[in-house]
Amino acid sequence: MTGSWNRKVPERTYKLKRKSAKIAVLLLISLMTPIGAMAQTRDAQETIRLSTNLVVVDTQVLRRKSGEVINGLSAGDFEIYEDGVRQEITHFSQDKLALSVILLIDLSGSVSPVLHYISDGALSALQRLKESDEVALMTFSSSTQLLQDFTKNRKLVVERIGSIEKSPVIGQGTLLYKALYEAAMHMNKAGNPTSRRVIVTVTDNVSWDYHYYGVSEQEVYDRVIQSGSMVCGLIVEGSLSRAEKIFRRDKDGRDMFRRRMTIDQFVNQTGGEQMKAPSTEISIRLSQLIDHLRTSYSIGFSPGRDQNDGRYRRINIALTPQARKRLGDVVIRFKQGYYAR
Repeated sequence: MTGSWNRKVPERTYKLKRKSAKIAVLLLISLMTPIGAMAQTRDAQETIRLSTNLVVVDTQVLRRKSGEVINGLSAGDFEIYEDGVRQEITHFSQDKLALSVILLIDLSGSVSPVLHYISDGALSALQRLKESDEVALMTFSSSTQLLQDFTKNRKLVVERIGSIEKSPVIGQGTLLYKALYEAAMHMNKAGNPTSRRVIVTVTDNVSWDYHYYGVSEQEVYDRVIQSGSMVCGLIVEGSLSRAEKIFRRDKDGRDMFRRRMTIDQFVNQTGGEQMKAPSTEISIRLSQLIDHLRTSYSIGFSPGRDQNDGRYRRINIALTPQARKRLGDVVIRFKQGYYAR
């Protein structure tokens, strides 16, 4: 009996050790799992907190006389203010964030003759975008049409531009405010939620509308700001648009029946850029506009108060005294405010 019992001891001991080891492993896993989960939750909360509280402002610095874009600046060269209160810059980059661009093309009678120039030069201009950038195509006359939703396929956008000349709505009026409003609405469907958003409007910048019809300037501005978009303009002026400026005004220079609408105020308020483009230089100017978008600085700060009060908050960006002294006379473009929603 004794000998038999002694032979079984090692086997039982081995089983007990294996069982104890399994228990230890399970206990260790059970202890580690909540820690990992808590760490992931904490990381997620941190990401959400940063993404919802961070206000990012596209900023461009140019020499006043030459219009040359100034590169190579650092966060220490800038000061940013919200409602007059200086904020700490917590994010700073240049050409790091992806772009979501809406090409918004005017189909008025003065722009339609140069559509082939836009089509011919679009591919070379869009090739200046990065692979991560996306483009959508919209046109407008008396109504607004979405010809291509957001895509990273440049050739697909160019094909859609090439088909514009077959559009049955060419020359049927120009509702610019409505087009900008709807473009800003569509910007909410951009594929990248953290992208820099730009509405590039190719237009003769002459839009006539009856008073009190459609959307107001304030409604357009509110919608553009809420979408986080910057408005840029490529201004193509044809003979028809020049004639309209003359013949649709009375002797005092005022329009007798309708109001003239332009994109100027939206470009200025959102920190965008506006270029005039002769028909033969549309491709060159569009390429320059995209290049300038790529060189903008992204300056971000985290507001110290509740961000969801819905109020409009004014933004001001300036160079530090040292940077002003070093750079001389410059122009700084940036959006003038945002709604805390």
